[in-house]
Amino acid sequence: MFVSSVTMESIFSLDHFSAIAADLHYVLLLGQPLPEFPCTAWHVSSQPAPSVPLILSQHVLLVSPASRMYFGHLRSIVKLEKSSLVVFVSPEPSAYGPFLPDTCHVHLPLSFISLPWMCQIQYSVRFPTFGHRPPAP
Repeated sequence: MFVSSVTMESIFSLDHFSAIAADLHYVLLLGQPLPEFPCTAWHVSSQPAPSVPLILSQHVLLVSPASRMYFGHLRSIVKLEKSSLVVFVSPEPSAYGPFLPDTCHVHLPLSFISLPWMCQIQYSVRFPTFGHRPPAP
């Protein structure tokens, strides 16, 4: 048996989640678990974008309006699409101890992440009308 997520009481606000993320040096991402895969897939909307683009291996705290949280780090890009990408996010062992949740997929807008140079080349080949850089949101 595994713990799929950490559930917090509704008394916590976005300010509390922001404080937790800041204290732990995580980037706070507001998202929503996808209904068809509530424990392993999240969608992060395009607002608000992080002030500094994310990079692979960066620690993130995913938070949903239902007060679900997922502590993890960006592991690898799974799928590159025209305006978004899917990233594997591995759970952070220090946040969960021996009861790690499954690795999840996070759907992110392209504007959130700084793509490695090889992904930039793949992107420009797949979507040549946008040139060598992903489109701005």
